Amino acid sequence: MARCITTMVEIRKLCRLGLLPLASAMIYSSAVSAGDAASLPADPHDLSGVWMNDNTLDETLKRSGLKRLDPKSATPAPPAARSTDVLTPAYREKYDALADERARYAEGVQTCHWPGMPAILSYPYPFEILHTPGRITMIYEAESQVRRIYLDRDEHLPFDELDPSYNGDSIGHWEGNTLVIDTIGFNTHATVWGDLPHSEDMRIVERMAYVDEDTVHSEVTITDPQAFKQPITRTLVYSKRPDWRIREYSCMENNRDAPDAQGNRQGGVVEQAAP
Repeated sequence: MARCITTMVEIRKLCRLGLLPLASAMIYSSAVSAGDAASLPADPHDLSGVWMNDNTLDETLKRSGLKRLDPKSATPAPPAARSTDVLTPAYREKYDALADERARYAEGVQTCHWPGMPAILSYPYPFEILHTPGRITMIYEAESQVRRIYLDRDEHLPFDELDPSYNGDSIGHWEGNTLVIDTIGFNTHATVWGDLPHSEDMRIVERMAYVDEDTVHSEVTITDPQAFKQPITRTLVYSKRPDWRIREYSCMENNRDAPDAQGNRQGGVVEQAAP
């Protein structure tokens, strides 16, 4: 099974910046976003199987007939990082503080923290969807993360039971052939695409539907009145990979420069210029 051949540090940096996802408008026309009934699977409510994020750099190159590290192929420029204009003044200050912290390190500050939502949605690794009564489970190869979408309740957990987490509390329902997933209850350890900080009030709504029997579109809308002046939206594309399997993944296994308790690393700190 083919995999992304870039280094893990590069992958984590590109995912964090939001440079791997490609706007689906560049891939598929909006005319088929609802799916052609003739091309849909027999049961459009069955999303089970292994899926691959089609928004990665490798998949983008493949669609263009190119491949990475081929000197004969001109690599297309990645899409621009998410504009910071969407941030409220208070969260622009947080963004600047995070940027100053990252600037201390020659190789960035990538750690083995989970990417969390929404970054996991565009990570360049496959995930598997399982259907069980009252629940859809998504198992991601990246960091061996698991998301559980509860179809048997129409309300989120009460506040005193809602533990802030990387992937939040997800409930779902069907609107026709579209699975609508509503997620709240996030911690603030991860960032939104483009390194944008968010508050614990962030809400993410996904609308997933087949466009043909092997392709799913997911329309993602992110709102957070504390952090964002307006909603952030993105369309992601996933393709079914029936011959693939989910492998075990451990970021820490080869982590040679893990941060200490104070967040400092043995190497990589940028030497400050003399005054």
